[in-house]
Amino acid sequence: MAFDILVTAPHLEPAGRDLLEAAGCRLDFVSLEGGREELARKLSATPFDGVISRFMPISGEAMAGCPTLRAISRAAAGFDIIDVPTATARGIAVLTAVGANAQSVAEYTIGLVLACARDIPRHDHATRVGGWERSRLGIELHGRTLGLVGYGRIARGVARIALAIGMRVVAWSPRLGQAGDIAPVERAASLHDLLARADVLSLHCPLTAETRGMIGAAELALLGPEAMLVNTARAGLLDEAAVVAALREGRLRAAALDVRPTEPPPAELRLGEVPNLIQTPHMGGATTIARAATAKTAATHLLDVLLGRPLPPDACVNPEVLRR
Repeated sequence: MAFDILVTAPHLEPAGRDLLEAAGCRLDFVSLEGGREELARKLSATPFDGVISRFMPISGEAMAGCPTLRAISRAAAGFDIIDVPTATARGIAVLTAVGANAQSVAEYTIGLVLACARDIPRHDHATRVGGWERSRLGIELHGRTLGLVGYGRIARGVARIALAIGMRVVAWSPRLGQAGDIAPVERAASLHDLLARADVLSLHCPLTAETRGMIGAAELALLGPEAMLVNTARAGLLDEAAVVAALREGRLRAAALDVRPTEPPPAELRLGEVPNLIQTPHMGGATTIARAATAKTAATHLLDVLLGRPLPPDACVNPEVLRR
């Protein structure tokens, strides 16, 4: 049986596209220029069976324009750009490519930690314009404590690399609970316990009602003055203004943000020249291997739902839809 699939981007990597086309699917794409308006227009004009979701948010209003829609499959691990409550109410399964880009994001996270610890962007910029500044000394990571907020696949990958460097690793997650041994990683008793112990804080939680804004001024105040913060998860986990204030006032040594509340940020949200802040454009999972893996995983999960095949247990955000 052929299915009509809309991809919310101008293209899909061959690893996913070939899989869908081999199953007889008809694919359509959304241009960057057309954006959300084109997405909504196409959903209302064609009885699509499924959507491969890349970068564009999908609102409940857009879903309502396509009553045949059965599944939205993210070519990514996060799902906060999807109106999940509306999808659930309409019987639309929301799927994620959980784990497909975990190694790439873990490596990128460690890269940002190293860049913060050794002031690599600052030294690069100064040297390019003729400087030769060597007075500011870096931080050696060996023997320091890495605090992980969240302990899923990406965080576990970060932990493995950090342990190899010689760091101590402590983890806390609202989902981690108290059962089970996670050695050699230590389990923090609470978020505040983690913050009090961390020299480097790295965020790896999904953005939910429970985790939104979990790192604010009060939490940052628990970190030491040489502490560093890295966020490769979701911007909504922290209060950006509080991070900027801590950097400007010298209460944080450095921070690296790979995610922003709006991407790309409009002029009024650009952070500009903030001391010791590294900004990158959501590049954690942007490797050739990860991009192919997320496309293939998203296509596989979408076909699983449309063909009535079983899914991996953690692939569906709203599994109650599949039980109906």
